[in-house]
Amino acid sequence: MANDEYGSRPRPRRKTFLIIALGLPGLLGLLAVLYSIGALEGNTPSLGPKNYRANVDCQVNAAGSQGTVTISGTIAGDATSYSVTVEVLDAASRQRIGLQTFEVRGTKTFGGTSAAQAPIGPAGIECKISKVA
Repeated sequence: MANDEYGSRPRPRRKTFLIIALGLPGLLGLLAVLYSIGALEGNTPSLGPKNYRANVDCQVNAAGSQGTVTISGTIAGDATSYSVTVEVLDAASRQRIGLQTFEVRGTKTFGGTSAAQAPIGPAGIECKISKVA
């Protein structure tokens, strides 16, 4: 072999291996941190420090162009009190026909009756929890 002042060719596989060897543990560490703080879980809504699970059900009683909506629900979580806002929608038009906020303290259930603000269509109503604080 002749003396070659440039040496042998660099091996690009070593650089690729080094990048993978350092990047993979960093990525796994990031995923572990996100999982531990609950960012990868989609089941438990969170607002600040309050984690909760909630369920709501509504029944409508319509008479002509007006009606009432009976709301009942449950909430469970790590806080001692919640403010739960329930939105009532016409199922067909998705128009809001009622809105009520419940202050839940020391119990896991909430409920009440709210007036429906518009005629209720033949498709019925839908209830959803629009805000928890």
